[in-house]
Amino acid sequence: MSNADAPFRLDGKIALITGGTRGIGAAIAEEFADAGARVLLTGRRAADVEAAAAKLGRGAVGFAYDSGVDGAPERLANEVADKVGALDVLVNNAAILKPHFLSRVTRGELDELLSVNVKAPFFLCNALHPVLKQSGRGAIVTITAAGGHRPMPGIGAYCASKAALINFTIAMAKEWAKDGIRVNALTPGSVATDAILPKDPAKREAFITEMASQNLFKRLADPREIARATRFLASDAASYMTGSVMTVDAGFLA
Repeated sequence: MSNADAPFRLDGKIALITGGTRGIGAAIAEEFADAGARVLLTGRRAADVEAAAAKLGRGAVGFAYDSGVDGAPERLANEVADKVGALDVLVNNAAILKPHFLSRVTRGELDELLSVNVKAPFFLCNALHPVLKQSGRGAIVTITAAGGHRPMPGIGAYCASKAALINFTIAMAKEWAKDGIRVNALTPGSVATDAILPKDPAKREAFITEMASQNLFKRLADPREIARATRFLASDAASYMTGSVMTVDAGFLA
């Protein structure tokens, strides 16, 4: 490894990735582990998260975590402190979509969207602030969405939740710079994951074609492409970055 490559590595860092059992989260977990980090990941079902951690290996630890439950962020922070005792990187990736036109969004659905997509990462950041500060090189990366920048019909409530998360991310960067914690956001474009792709083969093909047509590369992203950008923000290569929203969307928002 050359000296030029070293800042992009995560050797010796401990990183927590929420929603790390599938899709973008799983790709981030693998990317971080390959870069030398010890990975902690969360998932809603204990069996799934344990299997994901075992598959990843290299000292990975899984935590069963339902971010929508009151008090869950604080309990997760306590578990991390008890089992690991240190943390250098937090990736806020867990989220839900709930596609609906605004006129059909129920109070319960809006409450769930805000609970999982906004309140959970907000309170997890606060709960982990002391241990990230103690690290002396703490970094938070929040995974947002293009809808947080450009509201879209059919997912307006989701877009609003991501816009709020972007706002919180920048505010945290301003408040926590004095503590040596860098806080950035990453906005991915359309990603080919099972979470968004229709199960029916014909519908899936049509969906991919339509989504791909909306960016300049005319294709969906591979989750690993998003994971590499996330790793950059978490690494010392981004040591002069905080309060930024990095967009990896093949020009969708251009």
